Amino acid sequence: MTKILLATDLDKTCLDDEARVPRQCLEAVARYVAAGGLFTIATGRPTRGALLYGELMELVNVPIVTYNGACIYDVRAGRALWRRTLEPGADELLRRALERFPAVGALVFQGEEDAAYLVRGNEYIHEVTWNREHYRPTPRAIEEIPGPWNKFVLAGPPEPMAQCARLIQTEGAGAFTVVLSEEVFLEVNGPGVSKGNALRAVAELAQVPREHVIAVGDSLNDLDMIAWAGWGVAVANAQEPVRKAARYRVPANTEYGVRACVEQIALPLLCGSVEQEGRQMQ
Repeated sequence: MTKILLATDLDKTCLDDEARVPRQCLEAVARYVAAGGLFTIATGRPTRGALLYGELMELVNVPIVTYNGACIYDVRAGRALWRRTLEPGADELLRRALERFPAVGALVFQGEEDAAYLVRGNEYIHEVTWNREHYRPTPRAIEEIPGPWNKFVLAGPPEPMAQCARLIQTEGAGAFTVVLSEEVFLEVNGPGVSKGNALRAVAELAQVPREHVIAVGDSLNDLDMIAWAGWGVAVANAQEPVRKAARYRVPANTEYGVRACVEQIALPLLCGSVEQEGRQMQ
């Protein structure tokens, strides 16, 4: 049987708008895995944020990608296979950004235990920590947070976040990877970190060629893995650059787009009967 690898983002892709896995998507993935398909998650969340979804993790049969590609984690073995932390100077860059943009909040993730520290709170940070992942980060001043840092996240209204992204990209050029997801979350990782690079590594571990990899997502942090995968798929609610880069589009996350991806692409690929033409699959 041909090996097929399906990788899906979590928030706003596999998860609904309340950060839950729809039963329809879970059952579709279960059918795909039972048929012999390989399945993984590629998320910007810390590892523990992915592991919250126990039923989904039970279906994972290759390492998952977390922290936007800064970590490749073996769920079965319970350990990271690969990690990349932030370069020195991340603390000063974060400090300058917060001084410049008072409406912006910040989180820092640190260490193998995925410790989360709250540098400055706001409603956007609350969305990430409590609404989506149900935890309360430890308040801590920047200088009190031990290193190395896995990632830091800035969050706020779209206009200051766009300006903040430009500041980080300019002052941290070459030393950091910067992605503005959902227009309000600025995710800062080490150099060369991306979901695309990490998914490529997972595919190599699983011995799956690029043309047999399916990647589905919605946000700018999914862009490079969708562009790299042989079968790049965007949900209908994806940001415009992601929709344009995708080979195929499926319904929105609230309309079970991952189920459509499984039924119309992943399962047919396993059987060698997928349609090769067109960009829209419903």
